[in-house]
Amino acid sequence: MPATGSYYGYIEGYYGRLLSFAERGRILKQLKHLGMNSYFYAPKDDPYHRFNWRQPYPKSWWPEWHDFVTAARDQGITVIAGLAPGLDLNLDDDNPNNADIAVLAEKLELLAADDHVMPCLLLDDIPPAQPDQQGRHHHEGRHHAKLANLLSEQLRRPVMITPRVYADELEAQTPGYLAGFAEVWNRQAELFYCGHHIVAHDTNLPETELLKAGLPASQVILWDNLYANDYCPRRLFLGQWGGEGRQRQHLFNSAAGIMLNPTGMIETDLLLLTMMAAGDNSAGYKAALQTHGVPDAFDQIKHSFSHPPFPSGETAPLSLHHTATMLDALDELLWRWKSPLAQEWYPFLMGLRGDLLMLRGEADAFRQAKILPPYLHHHMKGKPRS
Repeated sequence: MPATGSYYGYIEGYYGRLLSFAERGRILKQLKHLGMNSYFYAPKDDPYHRFNWRQPYPKSWWPEWHDFVTAARDQGITVIAGLAPGLDLNLDDDNPNNADIAVLAEKLELLAADDHVMPCLLLDDIPPAQPDQQGRHHHEGRHHAKLANLLSEQLRRPVMITPRVYADELEAQTPGYLAGFAEVWNRQAELFYCGHHIVAHDTNLPETELLKAGLPASQVILWDNLYANDYCPRRLFLGQWGGEGRQRQHLFNSAAGIMLNPTGMIETDLLLLTMMAAGDNSAGYKAALQTHGVPDAFDQIKHSFSHPPFPSGETAPLSLHHTATMLDALDELLWRWKSPLAQEWYPFLMGLRGDLLMLRGEADAFRQAKILPPYLHHHMKGKPRS
């Protein structure tokens, strides 16, 4: 298994898409090719992972899972197998005889039966417990840490965790959670954390609330949502991997690693992993696009698909002075570029084309009605362009 400082790979942890095992096999090959070593299985749209976590996986699912784990082991890739019971987990009586904890432990044990699989408890994206009289959440953090400790005892091995507060912005909403968690957690395994924000530009761990609570950076795996678009599925982010604190060497000098939670579009994710491997390097970014067959015309519109906006700073305005050049590039990308990657990008490229036509005043009322969602068209109708 990876030593401290070396978890580096792919998180299947997004909403709205679920890869097939054949696609997961392609991700494994890409990870090996790029020198990465970890695959975190935690898809929100696997009903047996989250919404119906108490239900056993179908018998037909297990042979594919075991083949996937074997393929990963053969390629030197550690699988992290997650369960996310937090939506309705009963923790009123968190002792070894608790029925929910027994189900959770048994299912995690089955998923991580191979020594090359790490079990992980996910408590992300669930409503917070009620605060105490001072408006603090120490008790909730302690409760979640106690659950992770108990699972480690029952499985007789370390259990990773994604705590409910997995970014500083969540700690600001429910103060005290991380302090309570740090008081109780046995620190036998790693935990996942995003940084200052859920979609973080600055991944400088020493300044996060997590480390201020007393947890060590050496046990933190950064969950990187830089390219995730499940929260804004009409958008696609394809900018250069990097940003303050995101340099790989800087991270590995302190953290337990970094893993990318991207889009669930298989061709796009293979490219995004290549971008991540290239790091904060313009030449590597360009080479990644070329390796995956993206035409040079993309260079004329790439600023439209850069990074998501970050709360820590203003987003640079897009330049629209060369809209004619951008439309020419889109003609190349939409009509003459044919590949599986092009098919995934088609709706985003076509959306940009419609936006440009409207900005240039070349979309009459009928075309605008076709391009815009009905409620937005009704709202914008008759408003002058700025």
